[in-house]
Amino acid sequence: MDELLSPCSSFLPPPPPPQLATADENHHEVLEFTSCEVPEQWLLGDVVAAAKSEEGDYLGPEGSSSLSPDTELPPASLQASAKKRRGRKPGPRPEGPTPSHVEAERQRREKLNRRFCDLRAGVPTVSRMDRTSLLADAAAYIAELRSRVAQLEDEGRQAAASRWDWEVSNASASSSRSGHAGSMHHPACDDVVEVRMVGKDAAAVRVTSAGGAPHAPARLMGALRSLELQVQHACVNCVEGVTVQDVVVDVPAALQDDGVLQCALLQRLRDNS
Repeated sequence: MDELLSPCSSFLPPPPPPQLATADENHHEVLEFTSCEVPEQWLLGDVVAAAKSEEGDYLGPEGSSSLSPDTELPPASLQASAKKRRGRKPGPRPEGPTPSHVEAERQRREKLNRRFCDLRAGVPTVSRMDRTSLLADAAAYIAELRSRVAQLEDEGRQAAASRWDWEVSNASASSSRSGHAGSMHHPACDDVVEVRMVGKDAAAVRVTSAGGAPHAPARLMGALRSLELQVQHACVNCVEGVTVQDVVVDVPAALQDDGVLQCALLQRLRDNS
């Protein structure tokens, strides 16, 4: 009662509670972290920032974040980042399993062996069966064939020249007997042949046949074919029983003369009549 009524015990606040023991002072405070949901925009922002830094297109300051939780990525930037990829572009792949290097080499050797077998069958004389000798025999055989072809062509040209010389000599003899200068007339088939050179290797030929001459165009075409004259232009007119044929032909070197070509054509027309 004395303590309650003493003047020192006025309405003072109670003293603070005593502190914990020294053993409790050594304990550190423990921080506890709670799990929460992370927005997907933050994760996509990190992926885009990493892709841009790899491509060298990201020019932002160091330590600064390019995206915030409130920003949204446009779909065009997402597609562009997905398309930008390093490395080889995948090309068209063949259907089926791809052959290995060993299989490709085996197929190449088989194809080469088949070609050598075909070459061996085409060459009549083979000295040895190795590839080097086979190629040498094939080259020699090809050279022999070329020389044979050249020889046959020379013989054909000589035969054609001798035939033309004989026809020219006969036609010249007949023309000298008939005595016509500009045109030649054959009394048996009633054909008048006129020749005029056009340039160096072409000639204009006019053949006039009377009404009694049968199949005049066919006989003229046969004569030109026998002389190996290529026709450039031909025209046939029939007026009052007279057939007039105008022909432009290519002339070889042996017949590039008006008189010679006239004689040769008359000779052929006489043989075809």
